[in-house]
Formats: sequence, C-alpha cells, structure tokens
Amino acid sequence: MSTVDYLNVSIHGYACEVFVNRAPILRTPVDVPYTAIPSVSEWLVSGDNEIAVRIDAIAPPAATADPLSPRRLIVQRCVGPLGEIVPAGEDQPIDGLTYAPAPDDPGPTLPLRIAYEFRLPPGPTWAWQTAAILSLDASTTAELLMFLDALHADLALGDIPGLLSRQRIKFAELAPLYGMTPESARAGLLQQFTELSKDGAWTVEPLRPDDVVLHLCCDGRVVEPRTRDDQPVLRGQAADGNAWSLPVFISRIDGMFEVVR
Repeated sequence: MSTVDYLNVSIHGYACEVFVNRAPILRTPVDVPYTAIPSVSEWLVSGDNEIAVRIDAIAPPAATADPLSPRRLIVQRCVGPLGEIVPAGEDQPIDGLTYAPAPDDPGPTLPLRIAYEFRLPPGPTWAWQTAAILSLDASTTAELLMFLDALHADLALGDIPGLLSRQRIKFAELAPLYGMTPESARAGLLQQFTELSKDGAWTVEPLRPDDVVLHLCCDGRVVEPRTRDDQPVLRGQAADGNAWSLPVFISRIDGMFEVVR
C-alpha cells in the first residue's frame, strides 16, 4: 500500500511558522487553537532532513487557561495510507518535537527556533533541490513579479490550460507521490478550476506589486509570494461564493522561473 508523509500539528497559544527542510508549511495564530495534518512528502529529501518551528509570539497563560485546550506546541511526523483519513488520535508518530517549558519559565527571547533532524533512505531528487540560488535584487524581483503577473493574467482571463502549462515540474514530481499521473493531476485541477469559474461568476483578486512579499526559502532556491497580510497572492471568490486560493512556490530551473510546488 502506498503511503504519504504528513505532520500532525496541534498548537495553541503560540504564533509560529512550521518548516520542513526550510520550506514554510503552515502559520498559526496566537489566540486560537490550531490543528492540521499537512502532507509533506514533496519537501522530504534523501539523507538529512529537518523539521523546525519558529515561535514569533506567545499568548499569556490567562489566554489559554481552558483545561480542554491548554497552551501547547506539538508537531509530529507521521506516515499514513495514501488517500485515507487517519481517525483523530490514531496517528502513528515516527518522531517530532514538543515545546513545553516549565510553568515558572520566564519565557524565551523571540523569535525562538526549535528543530530536530532525521535521515531518510535514497529517494527522488527534486528540481528545487538543485535550482539556482536567488537573491532578491531589483532585477530578480522585477522578473518574479512579471512571472506572477503572467500567472495572474491566465487566471483573470480564465485561461486555465495556460496556467497549468506553467506548472509542469509540479505535476511531474507531485503526481506520482499521490498515486496519479501528471496528466490525471492536470485534469483534476482543470476540473476544479472549471467548477470554480463556471458561468464566469467568480472573482480574481487584483495583483498589486506593492502588496507582494517574496519569501526566500529552502536556502534561497525557492520563493513563496504572499500578500502583506500573509495570504496567497493568487486568490479570489468562487462562483458559489466561497474563497479560493492557489499557493505557489517558484524556482529558477534552467534559467527560467517555474512553479515547483
């Protein structure tokens, strides 16, 4: 049976960001409990790996006094069957990290980074692992904004095949991980966007360069663009009124920018 690697995340009272091999996986609010089970197979590599959490803010004890949801920070690495939901509480953790200071601990200097490492057997080498290392100088930033503008234009025009053509590496690498072919993965996303945009009754938020923040990650080989209020830059409202978004991670491959995740 095929399996997938995922994180079992349970955090309350900490505003933080979780990383796998320096790729940002999720961000948590400081004031409400947060649980998630994100898949991370596409960010794991052969040999040495690292899972890390950067704590940016800590809620005061009074804000998390609920005995049913105490202050906590737990990130576990798990493996589960592909395509199946593991019932709550039945995850099989392989390893992980927990931050649990003593009640009288004066508190750390923030931001605080905690991490652990583990090794994996040989597997695929991802395109982002050998991508060019980027520096966000003026010319590179301008080129990235042009690339994002092209992605945004495809969405705004409803040219979903054009949008998908810019994600060939993403489909080639991720589809086999999740029991699909690149062709079936593309077809599935095409169907999703067809539903989102049916009858033209959807919206695409404007792309404003002054609102785009480019986050370098994975040792400078990957860029994650987000808005200043920490949302994906490609987003909008679907025909049914629900919000949609398309997070993208970009690398320079053979001299060209490509969506790799």
